[in-house]
Amino acid sequence: MKKIILSSAALMSLAACGSTSQPAPIAFDDPVYAQAMDTGESAFDLKRYKVAMSEYRTAGQQALKRDDGPAMAEAGYNLAVSQLAAGQPQDALKTVQDVSQTLLIRHDTSVVSLKLVQAAAYYQLKNYTQAIEDAAAPMAEADKDLAGRAALIMGLAGYDSGDNAALQRAYTRLHNMKKPVSVSVLADKKEIEALSLIKTNPAQAMSLAREVADLRRDEGSYNEMSRALALAARAASISGDHAGAASLWARAAQSAAAQSGSQMQKDADQWGQLAGGVLLHPLAPPAQ
Repeated sequence: MKKIILSSAALMSLAACGSTSQPAPIAFDDPVYAQAMDTGESAFDLKRYKVAMSEYRTAGQQALKRDDGPAMAEAGYNLAVSQLAAGQPQDALKTVQDVSQTLLIRHDTSVVSLKLVQAAAYYQLKNYTQAIEDAAAPMAEADKDLAGRAALIMGLAGYDSGDNAALQRAYTRLHNMKKPVSVSVLADKKEIEALSLIKTNPAQAMSLAREVADLRRDEGSYNEMSRALALAARAASISGDHAGAASLWARAAQSAAAQSGSQMQKDADQWGQLAGGVLLHPLAPPAQ
């Protein structure tokens, strides 16, 4: 099975399937469990989050039948990730709590990836202090994809809350990460670097954000791509390139409007206004 690595849908969602830094559960040999996990992954990739959630719940129930803690952790992690992608951070927190209690009964408290989901959920809820706190443990992990995603959350939360120390911690972790790194981690690194430079060198921040947008597009993370375009627009505005900023805001708005989720639609409306007004759905069918 592939791993789910946090990407940001509204922040945050995930891509693929399976909790990070954990051995493959024995239950992958169970056909009911394996099929539910595979179907959930396919539904997630197609952004059919309700279907994915249903499949991961089925997998979780099968894991409980087997009294299989690692399998329950895997299914529960994926369920929480799907809830985040669907813009349901409170539900994701409840899932993390329930899975953690289930693992505690089995004397297993080692699933650090659950902390990552929790940090992402708190970020969505704009509880930046808690997001920063929960991102610390996964950010220290040796798994570079896991650590990179945690650093991204900490950096974003630090920037949004004005906690420059947290932003710097995230930057340092990503900057010191040994190569090679995945495209996703490279994009995380450049995005946090852009945030670190946006006030002192907005032109360089804009250039980095454009690079991030290209990397996110190449890996199919369109929600993160639109956020990178918005970051480039913000940097362009600070640098005094108002025409360039308007164009970037418009591109970010149209991309976000074409995506699902209430947060993406809110972002589309906000960015469209910053663009000075833009047609959000140019290829939509005519109103009846």
